[in-house]
Amino acid sequence: MRSKIIRIRDVRMKVQAPYSLCRHFVDGRTVIPKICIYNYECPRCAFDQWLDEMEARQGIPAVAA
Repeated sequence: MRSKIIRIRDVRMKVQAPYSLCRHFVDGRTVIPKICIYNYECPRCAFDQWLDEMEARQGIPAVAA
């Protein structure tokens, strides 16, 4: 049974799913390598809203570390 689980896991690891990097990571606004799950619809993303809020509070561009 254990060998069957390992083989299934190995098969899943070889499957490549398409993904897009977060535009904030690509633009250098954050150093956190994030994957965009909203297809670049940033107003729906909590991370985008958080960055905007931090930028507004500090009055300078926010860079997440």
